[in-house]
Amino acid sequence: MIVADTQAIFRAGLRKVFAVEDDIRVVGQAETLAQTVAAAKRFSADLLILEAALASNPADAVSDLLRQCPGLRMVVVTTEPNQELTLDLFRRGAHGIVSREVEPELMVDCVHKVFKGEPWLDGRGTLWVLEAIARRARAP
Repeated sequence: MIVADTQAIFRAGLRKVFAVEDDIRVVGQAETLAQTVAAAKRFSADLLILEAALASNPADAVSDLLRQCPGLRMVVVTTEPNQELTLDLFRRGAHGIVSREVEPELMVDCVHKVFKGEPWLDGRGTLWVLEAIARRARAP
């Protein structure tokens, strides 16, 4: 896994959280989008945890990274989750979206699910996706 975040303390905290997990290993880290792209190409990681604030348009960054690194799974960390961003990130290929205030145990659960190929959203994000599906179903 690669951890990409602008704050060193957040990267260090995630490394410590994952260090006690037998099946999760952090192989790289980055603090800029350019470093993230380089790390994703350099390391054979299955998963990338990407801070949304690394890019002016996080959804575009997700698309670009997944195009350059097919098979990479991505969890996006957001400061202020909102419906439009959540839907756009999932449309572009994000596998999970978590708030920056996520509890460590939930972050571990998220990573395990995404490693298995399952999507991850909190309750509010799930509601937003279901509402979008319902709106689309009602559209002519």
